[in-house]
Amino acid sequence: MSEDLRVKVERRTVPGSTGARKLRAEGRVPGNLYGLGKTGESVSVCGELIEKLVATRSSVVDVELDGGVEKAVVQELQWDVFSTHVLHVDFRRVDPNGRATVDVVLELRGEPVGLKDGGALRQNAKKVRVECPDYRIPKSIPVRIGALKIGDVIKASDLQLPEYAKLVTPADAVLVELYDPRKS
Repeated sequence: MSEDLRVKVERRTVPGSTGARKLRAEGRVPGNLYGLGKTGESVSVCGELIEKLVATRSSVVDVELDGGVEKAVVQELQWDVFSTHVLHVDFRRVDPNGRATVDVVLELRGEPVGLKDGGALRQNAKKVRVECPDYRIPKSIPVRIGALKIGDVIKASDLQLPEYAKLVTPADAVLVELYDPRKS
């Protein structure tokens, strides 16, 4: 599995908006860490780490607090009125061993070259079933169809899944095909 961004947080000692303003003046972002039946913690994070987190568009992080590391997802970012600075961040702890089996939408990309030869595109499945960590479910799976010629098919085994996902749909299932409508 790929390495997630490590975010070192510190406990907040001064609660409320007065403490939050002081933290922001020091270049830190106030936040919360909660979930998995553990006590919620008021924390603060270095503003540069939050900028890096936003730039990478990562939602899964390793949160380091008091020497311990926990897997978490960024549950919410609160922005200033101009959406230029993060004012607050919430991290939700997740079980790093939790697995889910879910249906993920297929996203067709491109235009098959075989359409110019009179072919017709048929999408036999809109989704495929995958098993993955329950905190890292893909929003969609891209299917590149630009190279399809008449008679070509894309099977489930041809999909490029994220490294952490495992295909549950039968590998030989035909998802997309380009056929000749004159011969059907």
